[in-house]
Amino acid sequence: MKIEIQDNFLSNYHADFYDDIFNGIREGENAFPWYFNNNLNDIKSLGNYYFTHVVLDSKREDNPHSQNILNQDLIDIFDPLVSKLHISKNQLKRIKVNMYPRTQSRVHHQSHRDYGPNCNMRTCLYYVNTNNGITKFDGTFKFVRSKKNRAIFFDGSNPHHSTTPTNENYRCSINIDYQL
Repeated sequence: MKIEIQDNFLSNYHADFYDDIFNGIREGENAFPWYFNNNLNDIKSLGNYYFTHVVLDSKREDNPHSQNILNQDLIDIFDPLVSKLHISKNQLKRIKVNMYPRTQSRVHHQSHRDYGPNCNMRTCLYYVNTNNGITKFDGTFKFVRSKKNRAIFFDGSNPHHSTTPTNENYRCSINIDYQL
């Protein structure tokens, strides 16, 4: 499995911009809307939760070529990432922001696939903040540490999973699945 890692993916300005948006300091109407999910990767068990916000999801089976923008007000904040990926907005299949709260010991989440095999797609996982959480790729000894402004690229149809951080209050990442 090929995994590309690019540190300093965005300018420092844009890296700080994302950190500022998602770090929970903004209040009121400027706060980023997080949604509680009690069953991370469809497994409901004690401690298996996180906060997410799906901004765009085009993986509808009835029309796989349509885009379902779930939050029109937020889609434009992802322009710096989409631009850096050198793709058009029409190639976007999903934009999802994840926040994993700190735990006392590292919790490995259930493995999942972002999409099925042979979809001609790619996944970009952008790390918003530095912490000791990792992304682990099943069937390999490969894992990638969360580091602010790091982007990793891989075939999201391969099983992988996240972990919680233990050294920071949260771990935040932006998951972008796109058509090649």
